[in-house]
Amino acid sequence: MESLKLTIEPIPSRSALASLANLLPGPQWDRIRRRVYKRAGYRCQICGRDARLHCHEVWHYNVRTGWQWLMGFRALCEDCHGVKHLLSVVNREAFLRLARHFMTVNRADREDFLRHLQLAREKRSVLNRHEWKIGFGDFAFRVPVLRNTEQRRRFVELERPCYRL
Repeated sequence: MESLKLTIEPIPSRSALASLANLLPGPQWDRIRRRVYKRAGYRCQICGRDARLHCHEVWHYNVRTGWQWLMGFRALCEDCHGVKHLLSVVNREAFLRLARHFMTVNRADREDFLRHLQLAREKRSVLNRHEWKIGFGDFAFRVPVLRNTEQRRRFVELERPCYRL
């Protein structure tokens, strides 16, 4: 199988709520996502459809250092975005629809899909073994100071380390 255009992106279970979409006030998040859509020409950056878009956060995970970094954003159609988060889909019909979308975009067969799904599950298992410190990189200035110190301790480490990934 050649390299895939559309992949499943596992995220650590403990990091699920640590996203700018969840942390920023609505108007601030709307400004970011509208800018991302405009930059993408109002088309999905994977399959090219001009369907309703979602703003997908792209994260990098460094298992050695325990840091996860927000690297940027991509404009994705609902189906490509669903495939990115396929490991958290619980509805059977939605899962099957997204599996078909994965196979169509990648020109893959069922075996290719199942192999990729298994690799994504294994990667999530590895990611879940770690406690993650979260860096918002160039977007850290936008994250509001969280009032609840326990919440801040659990998900957000806003200080930048002395090194960059």
